Amino acid sequence: MRGLSSLRGASLFVCAFSAVFYLLGAVLLRRWLGCSRPTGFAAPEPVTFLRPIKTGEPHLEDDLRLFLSGIEPGDQVVFGTSSERDALLCRRLIEDFCLPDAICIECLPGLHENPKVNKLAQMEGFARHPLWIILDSDTCPDRAFLTTFRSEWTSCGADAVSAPYAFARDGGLASLLDAAGTSLSLWPGVALLRAAGRVDFLTGACMGVPARFVQAGGGWKCLGSRLADDFELGRLIRAAGGTIGITSVCISIRIGTITWQEWISHQHRAFATYRLCNPWGSLGIPLTHGVAVSFVLLLGHPASAIRWLLHAQLLLLRTRCLRACPRPTTGQGPVIAWLVSLAEPFFWASSLLLPCVRWGEQWIRPKR
Repeated sequence: MRGLSSLRGASLFVCAFSAVFYLLGAVLLRRWLGCSRPTGFAAPEPVTFLRPIKTGEPHLEDDLRLFLSGIEPGDQVVFGTSSERDALLCRRLIEDFCLPDAICIECLPGLHENPKVNKLAQMEGFARHPLWIILDSDTCPDRAFLTTFRSEWTSCGADAVSAPYAFARDGGLASLLDAAGTSLSLWPGVALLRAAGRVDFLTGACMGVPARFVQAGGGWKCLGSRLADDFELGRLIRAAGGTIGITSVCISIRIGTITWQEWISHQHRAFATYRLCNPWGSLGIPLTHGVAVSFVLLLGHPASAIRWLLHAQLLLLRTRCLRACPRPTTGQGPVIAWLVSLAEPFFWASSLLLPCVRWGEQWIRPKR
């Protein structure tokens, strides 16, 4: 009986902690992402854009055209491809946009375990500007984003910056769950760290870094076996004495409709990444599973009005938190927030129990 009472007390503590976390996360996200941003700047310092291309991107040509229309005179563009088809596309676009300072590198496969870093390690030798902006293959940055991102980088005073990101899925329940799950498991915590002045990491979709910090750490090849290459890059920059910031302007990641298997493997990999980057913090994640815990309490006494109210209030707060995340896609209402909240404990447990993750086309056992 005493054990049951202790379990009920622990459950209520998790619910209370989650309520505070959801509310604080929503408030800080709205304050961060809704703040005024610098607009326009004259004579920006030229940068080298490094864009490794992943094979099979569904909207690659449209995204690259949008990107190339937003670069400034004097900027350099380096593409890295692993397929002849993508290389031909990049070269054709370079000709269409008349970019004399753009190049496409056909990268050899398998030199490094991380496929993105494998390309970047072969591309960095062609970068000629001291400032780099690294863009993931599936991002779709337009001129407005690139202008604001560079302006915030200049004005914030940090040596390196990254942008928050949101998934723009084509549709399907699995896609919506994946986008919402990624947002809820990442951005409220980042907003808290940002408010506390503890942003000492990079988020990988769009990163602005001085070349000297990467080179001082041994170059991209030193990150070749790292699952969380963006987090490890942040460690290199901090070790070299650099400072890190995060912008308020968000970048969209456009990915096609995913399967249920892809949703499961991506969420498992995401939680495994959190555990490897921050083991102690990962152990505290269950404290934010208040919606799931209150649902279990409700199942024990479905006729209890108080438990129904507790569950509804937590779900309402979680939905507010989801809607405050970067650029939420349509359909991310209470139902999506509820389904994500019930699935999260299983993905968290799987990150502890299943050591291997699906990475590209292979299963790996990440070392850290």
